[in-house]
Amino acid sequence: MKMRVAILAVVLIIFGAINAFAISLTLQGMSGAAPGGAEALYASDSKGNPVEITEVGAPAPGGGIINEVGVPAMMADGRVLFGAEILKPEPAPSRETKTQARRAHWTIFIANPNAQAPARLTPALDTRSAVGCRPELSGDPYAVADANGDIAFVSAVAGSKADDALFLYSNGTLRCLAKSGAVTSEGDRLAVLSFGSLQMGEPGVVVFEGWLDAPHPGPGQRHLQALLMASAQGGVSELAVEGRYGPNHTRYKIPFGLPAALSSPQGTLVAFTARTPSGAALFLYDGASMRRVLPTGTDSPLGPVSYLSPGRPGLMADGTTAVLAACARIPVIFRLERGRMNLRLQRGQITPLGAIIESLGDPLLTASGAMYVGATDSDGNERLYVLNRDDAFFEIGAPGILYRAAFNPGGRHRVFTGTLSVNQRGDFTYLGTR
Repeated sequence: MKMRVAILAVVLIIFGAINAFAISLTLQGMSGAAPGGAEALYASDSKGNPVEITEVGAPAPGGGIINEVGVPAMMADGRVLFGAEILKPEPAPSRETKTQARRAHWTIFIANPNAQAPARLTPALDTRSAVGCRPELSGDPYAVADANGDIAFVSAVAGSKADDALFLYSNGTLRCLAKSGAVTSEGDRLAVLSFGSLQMGEPGVVVFEGWLDAPHPGPGQRHLQALLMASAQGGVSELAVEGRYGPNHTRYKIPFGLPAALSSPQGTLVAFTARTPSGAALFLYDGASMRRVLPTGTDSPLGPVSYLSPGRPGLMADGTTAVLAACARIPVIFRLERGRMNLRLQRGQITPLGAIIESLGDPLLTASGAMYVGATDSDGNERLYVLNRDDAFFEIGAPGILYRAAFNPGGRHRVFTGTLSVNQRGDFTYLGTR
């Protein structure tokens, strides 16, 4: 048995032969790669301390054992949403093998870090409440939730060999928001929905990536990548589409980075990166229009910005963003606030415990302005850090500080930083070893 971890982190690999400033950032998250040794799901309790939620091999609610655990999402109230594959024995041994057969299925759970086992885990939804179409979970659904507790995920449609659908579970009812073949508000046909790209903004609003049928297919191009928004009231609308023009007469090119979304007084905010004819750019949708926030080539204290990560940017309700980038072969994190770009972290920086940062993951921002980020140090350790608005820099794992996600008095466990999820008040969850 093995825990499957879909890393959503960005790995920086330096290339010197092609371009003196070239850095390749490879998104590993969509492949479902499994780092060796991942065994448990962790989350912060009411005191901010990490607790083990469950592990591979643990009993599952309703019977069976947990065989795999999907990438978790932290809910607004501090609970954890995650998918897990459950193995259950068949009622009788197989006549052919004379051994007990086991049946596997995926289920979405909600975990309360402050509850005691076995009450800590409960099923998140009842698929029997489905209206219109029913999901058939055959892998990690990458479920996410909004501030009201509504849950969204992508799954194959039961009884269909070709269709996938975006599902929304709200007020006890499971319904299909969008399905393969649906037509967007702009008149394009939705061909493919991207697993693992979902984020939620305002209640019931889902932001996700997908592929549209090309209106005029050319050689080797049948589909166009798109950033989309869906809701029960508004249907599916297009925020950005490959080959079409965005702000500053910038033409979107693939690949699009993973989006970050958040509810705000202006509506649903969305931040993402995408390639452009001149390099790449960070874009921000403010609920009404799209803005180009940071293009490559922008001057910084370390030289021109040469690369932007395809991972999720950090995002706050006031439009502040944070993004993993590169300048002159150096991985850095910028914070962009009210038109100002500030360098916050970079490779070579000394950690609070004296190690040197070698690589950085994508940043996450909270409502207080604190920035959470995973990094690998010079000793080869994956660690989690927090940088607050006062420039105080804390290592995740050092006792006596406000963020201790990697600290265990009995010994540290490895943290898979690419699975880190943080809500606006600073609650966190991640996958790791025991």
